[in-house]
Amino acid sequence: MDNGSKFQCTKSGKQLVWDKGLPMGDASPKKQGGSSSQSFAWPSPGAKYITAVPVDLEQINSISKYASCSGHNRDGYTFDKSLVKNVSLKHYWYPIASLQGTLDRVKVFAPFDGTVSVIQLEADKGGLGRPRNGNGLGLTTAVDPSVVFSFGHVYFAKKLRIGDPVRAGDLLGYAAMSDPGFDFDIDLVARARAANGAEVLGSIFDHMDKKVLAAFAAHAITPSAMKIPLASRQSNACDFNSPSGRTTADWVPLKGQTLRPGSSPAQGAPAGAKTVAKPGDDQKTASASDPGGPSFQQVGLPCDPAKSASGKASDGAQLACVANAADGKSYWQSK
Repeated sequence: MDNGSKFQCTKSGKQLVWDKGLPMGDASPKKQGGSSSQSFAWPSPGAKYITAVPVDLEQINSISKYASCSGHNRDGYTFDKSLVKNVSLKHYWYPIASLQGTLDRVKVFAPFDGTVSVIQLEADKGGLGRPRNGNGLGLTTAVDPSVVFSFGHVYFAKKLRIGDPVRAGDLLGYAAMSDPGFDFDIDLVARARAANGAEVLGSIFDHMDKKVLAAFAAHAITPSAMKIPLASRQSNACDFNSPSGRTTADWVPLKGQTLRPGSSPAQGAPAGAKTVAKPGDDQKTASASDPGGPSFQQVGLPCDPAKSASGKASDGAQLACVANAADGKSYWQSK
């Protein structure tokens, strides 16, 4: 049957009859963001469930476009079932200069009446190489149970648990901006992966009600400006190993804000596009507080003994640059 049930033909008296059937469900459900296994369902490409602005727009300098080359590779299916590669199907949010380096000032709010469905604590992330990384927080809505609205890099304003209800406009927490130059991110992602294991990601600007769209429009942000056409992006593929900076090709400044000029061209950007150095989750400017920088190192990562034979981890543990006989390279190890 088309509802996925399995039926068996059995004998009843002198007749053969079909039994009532057993639901089969998805044979290979996937886990998403720490939530329980679920059957895959395509999210609605046009449902309007975002009824509150998820950030304080007065605190934001610029927003990266959907299908940009900013940050790191986050590709997969779009909500309308197009499969794309080597793009970032998410939005990064870059605060104004006075809020850079703060941990408790850039506000994030519940975008709808919903439920806390995913919590990824900072202590459990590991390996991102970003001090004061913040937590991950995912919310679900009854309007489309197939999606998770996800904040990356936030500290909570109050204790949150899986299953807690939230109301549109509730203050949830603050973006963890760590060091100057950082941004935070918002994903809209299917609760389960597609059959081929790919993520399914959408743009929040496709799911805002008229009131929320008007709030963004007052800051010169419109849905059409926040998405790069997929055909255009695929003909100008991203190279996430070549940091390109914050550019007008990939970013949109809010009204009254500017993107400061930088030095390197963007991937796929038109000639003359202005840039500014933009660190993402795994590409950022070097500073004294960065793991791998002059102050903080990370156990297990390669080191350069010609520069320094000793260092320390972000928790203060003393490290040494130790040669590995197996491959001839040197790695940071605890003293």
